[in-house]
Amino acid sequence: MLSIPRTTLLVLCGVPGCGKSSFARRYFKDTMVVSSDHCRTLVSDYETNLASSREAFKLFRYTIERRLALGRFTVADSTALTRRARKDLLRIGKKYGFHVALLIFNIPVDVCLERNAGRERRVGRAVIEKMGKMLVKTLKVVHEEGFDRIRVITEDELQDPAFDVLIRNHEVTIPGPYDLIGDIHGCYEELLMLLQKLGYRKQFDYYHHPAGRKAVFTGDLTDRGPYSLKSFRLVKNMVDSGNALYVPGNHCRKLNRYLEGRKIKISHGLERTVEEIMALPEDERLEFKESFQQLYREAPPYLILDQGRLVVAHGGIKEDMIGKINERVKSFCFFGDATGEITGDGLPVRRDWAREYKGSALVVYGHTPVPEAVFVNNTVDIDQGCVLGGKLTALRYPEREFVQVPALAAYYMREGFSPGVQAGAEYGSKAEDAPRLSGASAPDGPGGGEFSQARV
Repeated sequence: MLSIPRTTLLVLCGVPGCGKSSFARRYFKDTMVVSSDHCRTLVSDYETNLASSREAFKLFRYTIERRLALGRFTVADSTALTRRARKDLLRIGKKYGFHVALLIFNIPVDVCLERNAGRERRVGRAVIEKMGKMLVKTLKVVHEEGFDRIRVITEDELQDPAFDVLIRNHEVTIPGPYDLIGDIHGCYEELLMLLQKLGYRKQFDYYHHPAGRKAVFTGDLTDRGPYSLKSFRLVKNMVDSGNALYVPGNHCRKLNRYLEGRKIKISHGLERTVEEIMALPEDERLEFKESFQQLYREAPPYLILDQGRLVVAHGGIKEDMIGKINERVKSFCFFGDATGEITGDGLPVRRDWAREYKGSALVVYGHTPVPEAVFVNNTVDIDQGCVLGGKLTALRYPEREFVQVPALAAYYMREGFSPGVQAGAEYGSKAEDAPRLSGASAPDGPGGGEFSQARV
């Protein structure tokens, strides 16, 4: 098993005929793999045109850099047997805050020669034997070159059907700094106000920060507010452009189920999103469906950031869940700690998990609208009920400063939530100065209904 974070530049290293390209085709999407041979074909029409290698490798490095700029997992498929080639790739990866892993194919030269003889494009025997000697030297010196991880793969592993590659989509190595933004719920105008207050600037159809900060959206982009589709598109464009990260919320999950054609109850604000969708021309409805489902399906249930010091999940996460992915963890990230019990009002009960949290990572979440953002046991809920007439909140990290904008209106009414007064600390003030508050309404549960918070 090879397990690596999603923000990885995976550098393949080995002699021609070692099986690198076959390995890449087996485990990765074609779009993830940048091949020096393919770049040679693109610039000169022929993969065998070695005279074009200089221009081909310019394209090779440029393409890798552009993918990393968008935050995309990338495989660099070349021999990478010279120190200079590896140094160039390591520099590019580090420039974008990527985890740079080197996968060395330690395959006997005679095996490479045998495979080479059966290929359409053959490499000369002398070249393979020379590169075999370079591989031996590489194995001796590469551990001093600064790669985050070096893994040597053998012929037995290549032939092992149980061998697999796991990309940890929930782990992001990009260092930040970050601006974590709470539940939007279609409050598009407030989102624009908040991004501008945070210093983001509009470029084309997305927003970026001139200092390189990245927004992190905690889910529930749609439902209840007036501009769900605009809110979604802005977030999607920021994610696609490499300027934002996103974890889905329970409302995102429900909208995805609706788009899949499942039988669900269209209520609790989803009806407003559906109205917006149905008002679109048919071709735009199809485009929205495909675009939303792409964002949702590619998103992890939670994010581990800043080398494990920061975790972001829509409904929260317990310390023993961090690093794991299973159905229990996913459900917790969507819905919080639902007990399965029902209150006297017929509403599900949810435990106040944050009161028991003892983890070292700061957990930032939303889902449960509360009047003020308050740190509790190294957790903080940044859903201040903007769609209910409260505020849209961002937490600047690592500064731990709250930046907020007030709702322009109460777009959706719900019993049990009162926006209250403005935050005790004015916009941009230190998070630690915010007053401690208790008691709030709770979010939509797994069954899609409303329920009030009950401490167990």
